[in-house]
Amino acid sequence: MQIPSHSQKRPILVTGFEPFDGMDSNHSWDVARAIAKEMGNNEVMCKLLPVDEEGSKIASRAIELGECSGVLHFGIAMERKRICIEIEAKNKYDIGRIDNSGRILNMEKIVDGAPEKITTTLSRHVIDECIEDSEDIVLSSECGGYICNETYFRSLNSVLESNIHADNRPLPVLFIHLPPIRLLSLDRQIEAVSGIAEAISAPPVMLVVGALLRDSAGRILSCRRPPEDQWSGWWEFPGGKVSKEENLLEAVSREVTEELGIHITPGQEVARELYRYEDRTVDLRIIDCGVVNPNSITLIEHDESVWLDRENLNEVKWLPADTPIIEAWMANGLP
Repeated sequence: MQIPSHSQKRPILVTGFEPFDGMDSNHSWDVARAIAKEMGNNEVMCKLLPVDEEGSKIASRAIELGECSGVLHFGIAMERKRICIEIEAKNKYDIGRIDNSGRILNMEKIVDGAPEKITTTLSRHVIDECIEDSEDIVLSSECGGYICNETYFRSLNSVLESNIHADNRPLPVLFIHLPPIRLLSLDRQIEAVSGIAEAISAPPVMLVVGALLRDSAGRILSCRRPPEDQWSGWWEFPGGKVSKEENLLEAVSREVTEELGIHITPGQEVARELYRYEDRTVDLRIIDCGVVNPNSITLIEHDESVWLDRENLNEVKWLPADTPIIEAWMANGLP
């Protein structure tokens, strides 16, 4: 099932929970409403979920009916000190807990026949890019065994069972646990998660820089992503995402230092490629960073590097966004 494209786009569903376990309030609902107000009614529909079985099914029904193009669940976890991005939901309950309807959780499985756990359908790469500059957000693989986990699992299972896509990507579903306001102010929590809501609403456009580095023979440097990386084994220009407070030259200088341990003086932009991945669009800018001594380089974030001349540029497997640039250089010459 494919949710309509952006011109006919459904809003994302953002949810919070009512109070439970004797609480007077639940600020997950305050955060959800703030996100809805910030993004507008055309982009977000907001629902307050009861802390019971019926509440756990509201989002999954909306997914199956094609009413939303993504789901962002908020809940509170009073023992957490920072905002937690829940990477997965488990198909199990904490036996013996009681929800707001009086239901005693005495079943082993949330959905019979479903997987033991399901990973978020929001791209991990997008999550990492959204939170890399935040001190307030961490990743978690423990969503608990109460209604938060039950709601998350039902939502993810609906996407999985029906193979639902939006904007040519699996319909994104994510759960975020929020810490107590006394540990992290409400305004700070809202600010920290707003970018994630935008990434769920539409695949983000990321401004990225790549460094064109040459040796004395005119060959250019390519670096391979390490085994633990999502794009393990693929080759790329040294570089990375441009932060909000940076310009292109500042960003490429910082990235080269972080990845190669050297300082460079960047020059002009020599190539640009706007490339659409399934989960995001990359606006790649290649900056001429001059000639460097290969012996000065220390690979910090890559596991291998190679120096390539025009004739053998295609001997490595370049990242998809890099490939059109490489093909143009092979045909027309290096800049």
